[in-house]
Amino acid sequence: MNLWRRFRRAHRPDEELNEEIRSHLAMAVQDRVERGETRAQAEQNARKELGNELLIKEVTRDMWGWTAVERLGKDLQYALRQMRRSPGFSIVAVLTLALGLSATTVMFSIVNGVLLEPLKFRDPGRLYLARTVAPAGSNVTGDFPVNARQYYEWRTHCRSCDAVSLIQFQDLTLVGAGEPVKLPALAVSSNFFKTLGVGPFLGRDFLPEDDAPGHGDRVILTYQLWQSHFAGDPGIIGRTLQLNGESHTVMGVMRADLYLPKGDEWGAFFGPASSPMIFRPHLIDASTARPVGNLNYTSVIRLKSGVSVPRATAELNALLADFVREFNLQTKITLTPLQWQVTRTSRFALWLLLGTVGAVLLIVCVNVGNLMLVRTAGRYREAGVRMALGASRGQLFGLVLKEALALVCAGGLAGLALAYAGLRVFVASAPVGLPRLDEVEMDWRVMVFAGLAIAFSTIACSLFPAWRLARIGVQDSLKAGAATTTETGGKLQVREIMVSLEVALSTVLLIAGGLLMVSFFRVLHVQKGFEVAHIITQDVSYLSPKYARAVRRRFVEESVAKLAQIPGVQVAAAINQLPLRGDDWVSELEDPDQPARSVENEALANFRFVTPGYWQAMGIPLKMGRFLDQSDKDRPRAVISERAAQYLWPNQNPLGKHVRGTGPQSPPLEVVGVVGEVRASSLEQNPPMIVYEHYWRMQPIGMSFVVRTQANAASVGGAIRSMFASADPEMAIAQPTTMEQIVEESVATRKFQTYLAVAFAISALLVASLGIYGLISFTVARRTPEIGIRMALGAHGRQLLGMVLLQGMRPVLAGLAVGVASALFVSRLIASQLFGVSPWDPLTICGVAALLLIVATSACLIPARRASRTDPLVALRFE
Repeated sequence: MNLWRRFRRAHRPDEELNEEIRSHLAMAVQDRVERGETRAQAEQNARKELGNELLIKEVTRDMWGWTAVERLGKDLQYALRQMRRSPGFSIVAVLTLALGLSATTVMFSIVNGVLLEPLKFRDPGRLYLARTVAPAGSNVTGDFPVNARQYYEWRTHCRSCDAVSLIQFQDLTLVGAGEPVKLPALAVSSNFFKTLGVGPFLGRDFLPEDDAPGHGDRVILTYQLWQSHFAGDPGIIGRTLQLNGESHTVMGVMRADLYLPKGDEWGAFFGPASSPMIFRPHLIDASTARPVGNLNYTSVIRLKSGVSVPRATAELNALLADFVREFNLQTKITLTPLQWQVTRTSRFALWLLLGTVGAVLLIVCVNVGNLMLVRTAGRYREAGVRMALGASRGQLFGLVLKEALALVCAGGLAGLALAYAGLRVFVASAPVGLPRLDEVEMDWRVMVFAGLAIAFSTIACSLFPAWRLARIGVQDSLKAGAATTTETGGKLQVREIMVSLEVALSTVLLIAGGLLMVSFFRVLHVQKGFEVAHIITQDVSYLSPKYARAVRRRFVEESVAKLAQIPGVQVAAAINQLPLRGDDWVSELEDPDQPARSVENEALANFRFVTPGYWQAMGIPLKMGRFLDQSDKDRPRAVISERAAQYLWPNQNPLGKHVRGTGPQSPPLEVVGVVGEVRASSLEQNPPMIVYEHYWRMQPIGMSFVVRTQANAASVGGAIRSMFASADPEMAIAQPTTMEQIVEESVATRKFQTYLAVAFAISALLVASLGIYGLISFTVARRTPEIGIRMALGAHGRQLLGMVLLQGMRPVLAGLAVGVASALFVSRLIASQLFGVSPWDPLTICGVAALLLIVATSACLIPARRASRTDPLVALRFE
């Protein structure tokens, strides 16, 4: 019988089988009657010859192949009936599984979208960033961008490279499309998008001739900018835009799914963490650029297929050999995979969170498995009856497995719904610093992972309960429901081991979460070097050509004077780069009056350009000498940080000494003051060496104005913004920002990761406490006859209370010991994420242990008190 006929006739197989057996019996009877037997004898002998009719039917059904499916359906129906008979257990199990599976699925979706999913470029594995690295053993650490001449040599001569492109961050002010707005932009070489392997949605890409002087008025928009500021106008191609006071023609619109790295995702010293909104040609003559210094550009390289990274790196360095010899350069070029660079700051933290939520899921599975073990213990008599009627141990094992499957599938379906909603909440609430959030989605990989998680949960929840039920003896199972039966030590020991496992996992998660929380607290309270309260900042960029150097000077001085006149403002000043906004104007720190240092002893410093009053406005203390004032604007003078003074002149008076300024023609700067250390990049990094010059000497095109006020921040901020808007209606004015907000932004990623880890750890603790409570409650219920006997023999309630508490705390203490020992190892793995705290911090470990003991004692105390108040007569009648 083929499968199609089986399928068509599957609704009436039993009727056909009965008819076939009847026909066979009728022919056998007729044959015997013809041979001389009476009909009664013929029927009796024919049935004896046929054998057990029920057995024939079972064997035939097995041959059809539908028995397993039929049995599965019946077992699942039985499992659903069991769930309806125990709604409390079913609801708790389904909800805890749903929460565990949803959290795990959400975290894997993030890991998949951020770390595992390839970048959405053509053959992204061949994309690399060229970076400059200092020689080993020098005071300079990390890597740096490259200069334009290096890019030119590589693009012209590199045979290992399929394409070499150049980019640099810029700001452009758009006027004429509503309120003036500052747009983050990229100045790119004409082959940038071809290097990535992406093309425009509308219009055309840049052409090689667009790199030539005179073609800088051509731009390409992102899809998001096209939609937000131009309403998706299909006639945007060829339209003229006013950018930085000059006319630019739109040549194209990029695709909606284009995701480009931002900020440090391109490497250090790139620019603000803002996604580019517009692109323009990079109008530089790279062939005549200086071959040393000016490390201001990022080079994206696509290697040819089959070319190894070591071979390409060696060729890139070899092409610079003439410059290395001529200028005695000690730096080297290295290639960094673009995807690794994009995700490097989030990689470990995301894997840590996935491991944390996976541990929570394991605790959930152990807890549900323990509950199922409790339920299975109450079904030993049922198991004995089934085996007495012919059920095999394998069928009993499969029965429990299918009950777990029904529970986990119900939890899994609910978990997927929660995961879909949770993923949207996660993406909306995640900090800006988390890369590739726009690409995170629940794709087929996530669905496969969810299916594997459901399969794992099914096995983890049911394997041991099913094994225990399948191995019980028939007579023992029939005795299990007797009123005089109490729990034996062996059966309780299994459940205690599972509770100990829950406690151990919870301990590890709580200690890890506690260490991260302490680290976050230490980061917030680290010595910043500046004050935070009552300080408002306003970023301003002078991007229009009308802001020549002399105009910028006058505008800054007039703006500082006007800000000081706003009611409630105590001090007003300006600086080119605020603290915690990253490194800027990085150059070598040298004393021109001393012999040049060796390469190993060279160091870098951040140069800042300030107006007088900046240190007073920020609350930066003066350690020696004086601050800069108006008399210093035409004189080469500087204020330096303590660390810079100690580096250049250890144990000497730095006042009156000189430091080299920025730029090849900069005269030596006389040191007139020393100020305290200030954290420039983040609260977690040591303060850099800083040289403060008078703003008058450089006039950067971007400044941050700072005011100290005791008035309401909102009213003062509005007055600041109004003052700049009235000074220049075409200037893009962002919302004022307080220093509290800047500090909050700098720790947003760590805060988010810490809160998630702590939330998962607390969830694990709650689930474990439910497991402890369930174990003790079941034990008390099973030992009710024993408790009645003890009370009848004179036992006091306090004694019973202590007995139950001791039994409940025994697995807790064992799990706590194992958990602390495991945490000492695990905490070493997260040492790179800690700040100001040891991986073996005794206060954190003791605090977690105390918290666990309090929660566990509370979970044990409720059933213990109930047992101590049991009426002996009720207990003796209990069954």
